[in-house]
Parts: sequence; C-alpha cells; structure tokens
Amino acid sequence: MATKKQVSEKTLELNICAEILPLIRSISGCSSAFWIGMKQDQEARWGIDELISNVPRGVHLALQFKSPWSKPENTAPYKFSINDRQHHNLLRLARHRPNGVLYVFPHYNTMSRLRTDSPAFQDTWFVRVEDWRSLPNSSRSNGSHLVKSFGGYAIAHSEPVKATSMGIKEAISSSLPGIKNSGLELEILTFSLLSHSDLKEWLFESFKQVESDRRAFANLLRGFSTVCISPNF
Repeated sequence: MATKKQVSEKTLELNICAEILPLIRSISGCSSAFWIGMKQDQEARWGIDELISNVPRGVHLALQFKSPWSKPENTAPYKFSINDRQHHNLLRLARHRPNGVLYVFPHYNTMSRLRTDSPAFQDTWFVRVEDWRSLPNSSRSNGSHLVKSFGGYAIAHSEPVKATSMGIKEAISSSLPGIKNSGLELEILTFSLLSHSDLKEWLFESFKQVESDRRAFANLLRGFSTVCISPNF
C-alpha cells in the first residue's frame, strides 16, 4: 500500500513559485511578472484569451511540478512519477521553445524539511521536458515512468534516460537569457519563452486530444502552472 504523502504537489508549487517570482521580478523590465495556476477544465483556454486582451505582450515560463514519493524520507535519490500522456503533451508545448517548459522536482517529502529550508528551497531541481524527448513509451499498464532525481541530474526509467537538472537560479538564467544583465530585450524573452498564442493553441489541442473529457484534461494539467512575464520596458 502506498504511503500517503506529507507534502502535496500544490504545497510545493505554491511555495516554490513564491521563491521564483522575486528572482524573475529582479530582472530589468520584468518587475510585473506573476504566477498563473492553470484552471483544470475547459475554461483554461478562454482564461488565456482574456489574459491576452489585458496583457498583450506577455510571455510564459511553463512549469510542470511533481511531488516526490514519501519514502525514503529526506534521502536522495528522490523518486517521482511521470506518465506518457502528460509527457507527450508537454513535449508538444516544448517543441519550439525548449527552454520555456520545465519539469520541477523538489527534494522535499517531509514538512519538517520544508519548514527548515523555507523560504529558500534550494534543493529543487529543474529538467527541460525536451531533454527527455527520446524517452520510450512506458511498458507499464498505467503508462508511468519512475524518475530518480539526484540533484544535478535525473534518470527516467525503465529504459534509463539521463538528463541534466538545474537549480532554481540556473534554471531561470537558462530560460531567461540575460538574467545577470540590465538590458534584457523583449525579443530575447520571446525567443526563449512561450507566447500567449503558443499556450492557448496548446490548451485547445490538449482538450481536443482527450475528446473534451474534462477529467482527462484536468489530469493533463495537474501540477502545471506558468509564470507570466509582461515586460515593462
């Protein structure tokens, strides 16, 4: 029987986004960045339509959060699960913007460790979804893959595919070139991150792929959020 997780995906998502936002807002021109917890139903696409109308120059860093298995506690490698349907869907989103779509693997499976490290959750690791494009389909009936995250690298099984993982600051500087410079240009952000249109089209196609099944769509979007950056230069 699986042990109930102490630390939920949503808890990790909220706390780590709270750490990421100030880092992005410290970049010249990006002080108005904000986090979007995606609606897990048909209204998600229409919500993006509304956002486009009000934030016409926004770009997105997409984050797919995963929560670690409860055991072993506070010990690397931390174990996570990803599944084929969600993974292939994320690969579609990452196809043209590989630096704009990241898995997030926080190494926190106890509340005590989360509390000890707060507010800086430095043992959180990011892997570009694109770096696991070669991952073969799972042989398991539920389509799941085991991921072992060591910090610095992660391996997806059962046919092992290794990927480099990045810490929080490295992940942001990789996705937002120029984080250490003061003259960040809109064109650079647009090249690296997702546009409103990229995200809207992906949401619409995702809903069509699951044949408008709201529950299946909710599963695709579970743990998915974006940081929206509306440059003010």
